[in-house]
Amino acid sequence: MKKNLLKFSIAFGLFLFSSQFFAQDLETLKQQKESLKLNTDLIEKKIDLLKEQQDNSKIKEKVEGLNNKSDRKTDNFSSSDSPESTAKDAKKTAKLLKETQSANKDLAKSNDKIIDLEADIKKIESKLEKLKFLVEIKEK
Repeated sequence: MKKNLLKFSIAFGLFLFSSQFFAQDLETLKQQKESLKLNTDLIEKKIDLLKEQQDNSKIKEKVEGLNNKSDRKTDNFSSSDSPESTAKDAKKTAKLLKETQSANKDLAKSNDKIIDLEADIKKIESKLEKLKFLVEIKEK
């Protein structure tokens, strides 16, 4: 009877030890899965950031050209002898100013999007650092 009890207690102890070891492995695997998911998100955000930076540089060039054109147009605006030509010039200038304003709004949106993407990247990187720290501790 004592031999059976001893065998049972040893088997039960081994079972508990192996189940605890399996649970630690499972937790480590879950954290590694989360780490891979965050790495995927990080790569996607970095790709989006690069695309937005390229778009932003194109928008900047367009805005700089429109701003210079608008400055020249408004600086050189003068009323002529004919009211009709003055009205035409005023309409052209107003149209150019609206186009410039729209381009400046697009540039501001692009700049805001870049700032948001950079903030998202920093958040994901900090989460990855925490997970890396947890996984390293559990592996030791």
